[in-house]
Amino acid sequence: MSGAREQLREINDALLEAQRPVRLLRSLNWDPRVHDRFFARGCRELPRPTYAPLGFDAKAKVAELRAIRRRIRGRSEIEGLLRRKCDEFVLLVEMLAARGTPRFHALSRAIYGSPTDRYAGDRSVDNLQIARLWASRPPARNEEATVDSASARATIEAMLTPHLGAGVRVKESGRLTANAAAGATSVAVRRGALFTQRQVRALAHHEGLWHVLTSMNGYAQPVFTVLGVGLPRFTASQEGGGILAEFLTGNLTDDRFRELGERTIAVHMAEEGADYLEVFAYLAARFPAQKAAQMAERVFRGGVLEGGAPFTKDAVYQRGYCAVYNFLRAAFDQGDTALVQAFLAGKMDVADAPLVRDLVAQGLAVAPVHLPAWYRDHDAIAAQFTHSVTLDLFDHRRMKAFWSERAQPLPPRKAAAAAAAGRRGRRR
Repeated sequence: MSGAREQLREINDALLEAQRPVRLLRSLNWDPRVHDRFFARGCRELPRPTYAPLGFDAKAKVAELRAIRRRIRGRSEIEGLLRRKCDEFVLLVEMLAARGTPRFHALSRAIYGSPTDRYAGDRSVDNLQIARLWASRPPARNEEATVDSASARATIEAMLTPHLGAGVRVKESGRLTANAAAGATSVAVRRGALFTQRQVRALAHHEGLWHVLTSMNGYAQPVFTVLGVGLPRFTASQEGGGILAEFLTGNLTDDRFRELGERTIAVHMAEEGADYLEVFAYLAARFPAQKAAQMAERVFRGGVLEGGAPFTKDAVYQRGYCAVYNFLRAAFDQGDTALVQAFLAGKMDVADAPLVRDLVAQGLAVAPVHLPAWYRDHDAIAAQFTHSVTLDLFDHRRMKAFWSERAQPLPPRKAAAAAAAGRRGRRR
């Protein structure tokens, strides 16, 4: 390695080592007994979660990260990216140190944004608008949860191994709030959960063939190994890419859209002052009680249960999905597969993909080692985007009104006349 290249690698490695004990969800998730007590008391009292020690000294960790930042002396885009990574880690550590206080929410907004954020490229659309649209969709009709967690684990493992190799581990865990979660080289499935067949396939594509895949590609980088780490501000693009992977492989249903929309609405309710009991009641009117409690936990973990200061991570899914979809559609329209591959080369925001593409051209980064299943058939993906661009030409509300008007039943007299005319035609 040249001197500059070696120094960049050393800074990346120092960042990787510094962030190692900082575990976001492990620091925020509630003990399952919290929900047991909540239901035992008739769902009438606020839960009282307690949080385990972080496992590191927050002030010392912030000082360590800032010391690494001071080592970055250049003014190039590469050094700017590394400084932003240091700053994001600092925000994350400070947020975790503020669990249970209003400051936790302020830092959560700084990292993940808010349900009412607007979209880069089109400021006329806001996140909450998309969330309400998703929440209003009809439920799936033929999806029944019959697959147990052990069977789901085995199926996911079988789907991942051909793409990622035998080094990927799939396990069951009793500590999850979500149905599944991804580590750098592993996927955990919530023990005791039941899944539909489609949900199992979706989890394989989302957790394994997206989250784990981008981690493995990032860790394979010769210099920018920090691309193997999922940073907080990358969450929108990374979760959006996961949802899009479900969609592009035919494993996304309106039930999934509805749940994601309701999560964002729940975050908005909490930001507006609703407490845990109010958010739980809202969700319990739409989902089974146990699921509603888990969804409400996602909103309030780390925040203030009395309302006004939630954890805003669940508000990123609409923003991320739309951003990644539009990014990929634009890249495919331009035939820029190098840009798409740069986005797959590690964990990053879509806005960072052009820089990573340039780093690949300069030999400072490498193309992805592993490719998601949906990317392997370019023609099918391009056709999906052509479909999308075509329908963008139409005003959806106007077309919906046009066909809704024509689908109305005929008035009785007109219906009788049409029937009579039909009978006369048949006699002829």
